[in-house]
Amino acid sequence: MSELSSQITVSAIVVTYNSAENIIACLNALRREVDSIGGDIIVFDNGSGDDTVQMIKKEYPDIGLIESEQNLGFGMANNMAVKMARGEYILFANPDMILDSGALKRLFETFQNQTLAGAVVARLRNADSSFQPTCRNFPNFYNIFFSRGSILNHKVLPVKSSGTYTLGDFDKISEVPAASAACMLMKKAFFLKIGGFDNRFFLFMEDTDLSLRIKQAGKKVYFEPNAGALHYWGRGSSISRIRRSWYHHLSVWKYYLKHHPNGFSLLFLPMALLVNFLVRSLFRYDPN
Repeated sequence: MSELSSQITVSAIVVTYNSAENIIACLNALRREVDSIGGDIIVFDNGSGDDTVQMIKKEYPDIGLIESEQNLGFGMANNMAVKMARGEYILFANPDMILDSGALKRLFETFQNQTLAGAVVARLRNADSSFQPTCRNFPNFYNIFFSRGSILNHKVLPVKSSGTYTLGDFDKISEVPAASAACMLMKKAFFLKIGGFDNRFFLFMEDTDLSLRIKQAGKKVYFEPNAGALHYWGRGSSISRIRRSWYHHLSVWKYYLKHHPNGFSLLFLPMALLVNFLVRSLFRYDPN
């Protein structure tokens, strides 16, 4: 790993796993953005079997590269990378994301202007430039059954919900309950103070859990619509659709067991999640 400057402001962390298809475009944009305000980039590779590591070494031999022999999961890999980061701020960035010019500066300025900011997230777009929802309410015993990943999604069974799970777009800086960590800026000291990502979540829900602990610590999560990025959702790794769905369902269960340890979470919810997983897997059901 190359020696880093002692005047780093932001450390951008990218966790990769078979991300050769997108990683160079991601790093090109990150390098431009990080250099504009001062910082470094750390890539934690989760045991890729493709050319991810080789491509990084060839195109960006000067960035910090951590190579794991096995896939440790998203949260644990980020936690380990944060410990090596020297920036006052941490930018969590997915390998299938391309930051717009000036986006990091906007995130940084918003963070500094919001005195209670615990995290600030960017506005993400799909490949066709349409809005990609990344903010959400905290899961509860109702909205989880009508979330985008549920077979009872309102597109299939129109039921009026007392509270939605996935939130829509905002045209101004807005406080949100929880948000994806696909492009999230935090202070390193605060991230470590609240315990970082919970390692029990291998993939998915670790950012919702982190958002809850940000709130419990008296801070807020903000959505910054003027900090944009293109996000090729699902192309950050070569994990199959079924495995990705399994990790998601398992993490939802773990979230409820952690924050709502009761009979519903222990007995009913796992059965409901299993049915949902099987229907989505067998019939290739996609409510999004």
